[in-house]
Amino acid sequence: MRSEENLQSRDMRLVDLHAHTDCSDGTLSPAELIHLAKQKGLSAIAVTDHDTTRGLTAAMAEGARIGIEVIPGIEFSTSLEEKEIHMIGLFLRPECPKLQESLEEMRRDRLERNRKSVRKLQEAGFLISEVDLGRFGGEAILTRGHIGKLLVERGYAPDVKTAIRTYLTRGGAGYVKRKTPPPAEAIKRIHEAGGLVFVAHPHQISRKDPEESLRICRDIIKAGADGLETRYCEYDDWWRERTEAIAEEFGCLRSGGSDFHGSLKQGLELGSGYGDLAVPYWFLEKMRGAL
Repeated sequence: MRSEENLQSRDMRLVDLHAHTDCSDGTLSPAELIHLAKQKGLSAIAVTDHDTTRGLTAAMAEGARIGIEVIPGIEFSTSLEEKEIHMIGLFLRPECPKLQESLEEMRRDRLERNRKSVRKLQEAGFLISEVDLGRFGGEAILTRGHIGKLLVERGYAPDVKTAIRTYLTRGGAGYVKRKTPPPAEAIKRIHEAGGLVFVAHPHQISRKDPEESLRICRDIIKAGADGLETRYCEYDDWWRERTEAIAEEFGCLRSGGSDFHGSLKQGLELGSGYGDLAVPYWFLEKMRGAL
């Protein structure tokens, strides 16, 4: 066990710092997510919806009511070197005007991407329409996960993950490239909002080239990110070791979480991921010391 963990080895409290509600592509409301975190015995949870802070007020109010710590967060979409890169912001002030300006611009672009994606799928013969997307709610940030869910319902894929990888990524029938800012803008906006910034799930940056993923992750930390996710639901031993090595190399902060989406990701549980995830409370204590 590493020295950092030795110092905190007696603290058995666990947290989940990456979870979604139905304000983006989760299936639980903010209040339902907070209740589930309480049921799971978590000491804290971060609400990190895609490119929106809309659910934070309700989540934090429910957390205060039932007695569980709620960290205001976001999962900010960016791109670099033709790679999609997600950044987690934690402890941010959601009312920050510049943050909200960026999110509104991204919301408009996402809506246009979704329309184009659905049209491409229709042209390819898929039985899907923009009307179908409307049933997910007019205020929710609609993502590829919503389109993937429709494809599963229509019988085109066995699950949402397969639908996205088959039809909605580069080369797929419904793929449309989004206009997203570089990581540097996410870092700037989240810092302006008083938050800390983490590179989310680095293994997803370049699935075919892990070393490229690690290089880009290092570059983003050098550019000002405060840390990275060293605990994540999909990591194997190799990725746990490599992300921990980067944290040691830069002396940066660690974060982690299940990336919980409710029923959208079958078999993935809040807090424990696919069964072996454990994010220690001392990650939060280190973050507070850096604020």
